[in-house]
Amino acid sequence: MTRDVVITGMGVVLPKTRSLDALWHHVGTPGPHVERLSSRIAGSRIDESAIAEALPPRLSRKLDAFTRYALIATQSAIEDAALALDGIDRERCGAFVGNCFGGWRFTERELRHLHGIGPRAVSPFQATSWFPAAPQGQITIVHGLKGFSKTYMADRMSSLVSVASAASLIRRGQLDVAIAGGAESTNTDFVRAALERIAAANGEPDPAESGFQVSEGAVFLVLEDAGHARARGARVYAGLRSFAMRNAPSRPDQYAVDPRVLEGTMRRVLGNLKADIVLPDASGLARVDACEQAALDTVCPGVPALRPKGAYGHAFGAEGALDVVFASLMLHRQQRLPTVPSGDDGADLSSARSGTARDARQAIERILINACAMGGGAGSLLLTKES
Repeated sequence: MTRDVVITGMGVVLPKTRSLDALWHHVGTPGPHVERLSSRIAGSRIDESAIAEALPPRLSRKLDAFTRYALIATQSAIEDAALALDGIDRERCGAFVGNCFGGWRFTERELRHLHGIGPRAVSPFQATSWFPAAPQGQITIVHGLKGFSKTYMADRMSSLVSVASAASLIRRGQLDVAIAGGAESTNTDFVRAALERIAAANGEPDPAESGFQVSEGAVFLVLEDAGHARARGARVYAGLRSFAMRNAPSRPDQYAVDPRVLEGTMRRVLGNLKADIVLPDASGLARVDACEQAALDTVCPGVPALRPKGAYGHAFGAEGALDVVFASLMLHRQQRLPTVPSGDDGADLSSARSGTARDARQAIERILINACAMGGGAGSLLLTKES
């Protein structure tokens, strides 16, 4: 017997954003929200001073920034869910994390110590701070979780996969509760050097003309078996209905440009249903977005396509979970997100414009989320309104 899965708590740590209300307000506030991070890339970054006291200093100094973000966002999600961990079976609660780059902030500093001062200057915590599974480990340690847990690395799809995987285990009865989401720190010289090449690899050699922008932070959700949530009287934001993922042959540094890939994932999760809103991948890369637009025109013609994450840029490991939060807030509040201040980001996404003619007060029952990954990955997740 399969079980229904619902979202009961959400937490965010993003540039200029620490709460769900701030997230909603930030998207609707006139920009600019991004800045020039280097001569070849733009985006947004977290002000570390704003979260400096969120964790005990003894713990914080052992961790890379992306793990600190994850712990803070996780705690916010647990509090938002009003989930008393002492009242659940921790053997049936796990942590699921999406990440792309690992802990390069910590690593860059320690590599400079190694080559500039010597081996004895390298922190002993280097070995445990850099790897992508560090947030998963710290979340389970801090909160005493003993259920199945896993970290996923799938570029900008990473946390969409982590959320879907957690939901699958709850649906099959292996878990009752899961903490799922993603974390990323892109504010490092090494990561930026890698990101600066993405636009050129995808057909946009002039960075000033590219709409590909980057961000960082962490987004986590509390997922529960619907029966478990009802039994404790939890508020429910949304239901997780279905997920599909495909892959098309593509270079490791390129996104797929075959519309049939996203067409396949969208058709699989929708079946005979129709989405009321789509949150597209919206890469900001012209030829990649043209591919997604073709898929949207085929599968979801006339459906409003919103891109609220454009207020921040691409958060990679945290990006899919961020779209899940946006979708959950719209389903729960029964309101469309405020219009994102738009610019020339290389995207057509004409369905976003044609869809705005629909009554914004119309009931929102289903929201479809798309995400893509370099190397040809594509995924779609369907969220539903829950009574």
